[in-house]
This record gives sequence, C-alpha cells and structure tokens, in this order.
Amino acid sequence: MKHSRPLLFALCSTLSFPGVIHAAELNLTPALCAIDEGEEHCAISVSVAFSGDENKRYCLTISGKGLVRCFDSQPLNEMQVYVTADTNTQFLVTEKASGKEVATATLKVARYRPTRHQRRYGWGLL
Repeated sequence: MKHSRPLLFALCSTLSFPGVIHAAELNLTPALCAIDEGEEHCAISVSVAFSGDENKRYCLTISGKGLVRCFDSQPLNEMQVYVTADTNTQFLVTEKASGKEVATATLKVARYRPTRHQRRYGWGLL
C-alpha cells in the first residue's frame, strides 16, 4: 500500500498538465442511417468531429471512398461530409506524416424490414 500513493500521485500529475498526449477522438452525428423498404442506399450528411494533438496534421478517409481531406488539428475540428452507402461505412483519421491510424468511427447502416404477423383465424373445423 505504501508504494501505491506515489504511483497515484504520478498518474494524477500527468493528467493535469497541458501538452501531455491525450487519446484522439472521432465522433459521427448521426451515427446510424436507416434504409427504408424499397430504397437501395442511404444518403445522409454526417457531422464529423475530431479532437487530437494540436501540433499535428491529420487526414480523414472514408473506407471504400478514399481521402476526404487533410487538416491541421485544433482543439476541435468539425466538418460536414455527405455520404452515400448501402453497408456500414468506416471513417478513419490518420497522421499525415506517418500514415499511422489515430481514430476510427463507423456509420452504421440499417435496413428496415417490416415483419408480417401471421394471424390464425378460427374458421376451420377441428
């Protein structure tokens, strides 16, 4: 127990200093798109919000679609992206210099399939 107090202090002190590397975060709004019966794909405008290290340059890529754009990181980067998809689509942010994957998020595509309830009417004889 007496060794845990210095370790706890070291952890707390690193969290409070600015400039310490924090995990990058990528958020999509909305994160779900529903395809109605009779439609073949989902067409939607997605708000992409990214926060990461302020001193780096990043690139946003959509799987299967290619590079969207590269940008310098700010405390919070937001952009609107118009997406047409028929399956789940992954958004990926990489460091421009190294190509290292920093954050991912998935736009989920759901198909609406109404179910028919089978009813049994007592018209037949037993």
